[in-house]
Amino acid sequence: MFGCAECRDRDFGFDEARAPLRYEGIGKELVHALKYRGYLGVVEKVMGPLMSGVLDTVARFDVVTPVPLHRSRLARRGFNQAELMAKSVARRISAPVLDKLKAVHRTRDQIELSADARRENVSGAFVSRGPVAGKVLLVDDVFTTGATLGECATVLRRAGAEEIRALTLYRPL
Repeated sequence: MFGCAECRDRDFGFDEARAPLRYEGIGKELVHALKYRGYLGVVEKVMGPLMSGVLDTVARFDVVTPVPLHRSRLARRGFNQAELMAKSVARRISAPVLDKLKAVHRTRDQIELSADARRENVSGAFVSRGPVAGKVLLVDDVFTTGATLGECATVLRRAGAEEIRALTLYRPL
């Protein structure tokens, strides 16, 4: 698992986090091409293969779940990058993608927020779409402080998930 010194001893609610790239250089350019320029082809060509490549080859998941976007952000962007990544990874590992989380309130952009402010920003932002069983692969684009993934993992755990592994394309520097 990766993370800053402040975060290494924090309980995020998930069992493990993996990511193939650091959020710098070409990695940063890829996410910006997807999120802000709408280059969707990068998901299947680059992101899905890289992300599935860091998973344990014997790991089996009962469900792959993307971190959801609030409906207002989804309407503005036109797609959920985590959902696209989750579908690409799920195809490669032969696991179903289930939309087990819902964003119930809009959050601020977190790019300028501290770790504590990010945790506060996403607190209560997600709910479960029903019970969850087994081993869950939770997918998002960037792991920065773990606030969003941690909040989602907490919701999934309350809904019955036995094990939660977080997978992102990018990790902190």
